[in-house]
Amino acid sequence: MSDFTLVEPAGWTLSLQSIYSAYVGYFQIHGIPWWDRSWGHLFSSFGDFLSFSWPVITLTDATTGQAHIVTRPGSLNAFLKMVKTRFGETLPIPPNILHVTPFSGASRHMRHINDWTAYKKLHATLPASELAAIRTRIRAGDPTVIAPLWTARDKTYLTLSFAWSERNEKSCLEWGYAAVRCSVLDSQGQWPPVPDVNYRKGHYITAEYADQVINRINPTFPWSYAFGDSQVIAKSNISQVVEAVVSSLASPNSDTTANNLVLVIHGSADVIPRLQQMGIKLPHNMHIIDTASFERTLFASGKRGVMGGRQPGSSMTLDGLIMTLAPGLASIPRNTGNESFLGLFALQMLLEPEGVRMPTVNVKNVTAGMRHSMVMNSKNGTGMSPTDLGIPVEEFGQMKFGPGRSGSRSPGRQLDAADSRRSRRLSGFVLTR
Repeated sequence: MSDFTLVEPAGWTLSLQSIYSAYVGYFQIHGIPWWDRSWGHLFSSFGDFLSFSWPVITLTDATTGQAHIVTRPGSLNAFLKMVKTRFGETLPIPPNILHVTPFSGASRHMRHINDWTAYKKLHATLPASELAAIRTRIRAGDPTVIAPLWTARDKTYLTLSFAWSERNEKSCLEWGYAAVRCSVLDSQGQWPPVPDVNYRKGHYITAEYADQVINRINPTFPWSYAFGDSQVIAKSNISQVVEAVVSSLASPNSDTTANNLVLVIHGSADVIPRLQQMGIKLPHNMHIIDTASFERTLFASGKRGVMGGRQPGSSMTLDGLIMTLAPGLASIPRNTGNESFLGLFALQMLLEPEGVRMPTVNVKNVTAGMRHSMVMNSKNGTGMSPTDLGIPVEEFGQMKFGPGRSGSRSPGRQLDAADSRRSRRLSGFVLTR
């Protein structure tokens, strides 16, 4: 099996094992005593059948998701020609050979299989091929694989969100996460998940930057965590805590089995290389669901209803998605804690909206956070105090904001092109404002 050539998958449609199986069945149905024929030894076992030296590649079927070792119709014709030339008898092509439709058009390595040992070795690689194909389909937002993943109730779903300084992209100002362990809930007879009590969640403020650094393009809201209480953390401990969160939820790496942990992002995977730069290890067998791609696929298939003015193939921001799923949550200020919680909530609403309880918003935290942001904007030279805006402090809790806007968006100075390029909000949920 050491020899191989790179080939395109088009035309490689016949499952090799099914060819042998189809002939054995054909002989049985038609009462053909193949064991008495001069060519009968070729069908004594699958290993004997392989002695012809079949050119093969591995493919994952686009319909079933199963991986197969396949050959070309031309190779079967060459086998039949050999039987006729060497033994003087013509064999028909049985009607029930399994035909495989390739999931991917990527080139494949062609190998020649001529015995059972080589076939067994290649067959051992099929589970990894199936896993890779499933991961690709999930990442692309395919509902036919994402929905069963959720209904199996045996995965853990995790969202992570980070806010980085616009002046120094290595400085993490805050980060948040949300997770739901479906297998635990299902074992306890609790379903569907209740966001308030079943989501594990957190929002962390970097101590060295709290009250010191404020982003202007994408303002941060250190004290406006709407679904719990924020915690202050030293920047030297951030990687350690994130690593602990991931490792507490993930199962071991495997080439053939999907991880228990599923990462949920929205439109951008920048969070993944950033975690790697921080030295945080993510399982390579982890599924990744992009809710932007998933929602776009649902819309294209008509499962999201009519949305006036929306163009086919367009994607929604997380703010826009929340507005369509739970309008009452659209006015919550966006920080990493709120983004991660709402990202997980959006996935659940897209998959199984029936019976989902709306999360409770901590109005006290949101109000205090908006007040804090106003004061910080004033302290940092924006000239925008609550009085300047004409908004009494006691009315902060009554303010309403449209999707994509927050309670203390500081105009600041106009940033030049270089500043804009440096501006990063590397989050699983990149918002278009």
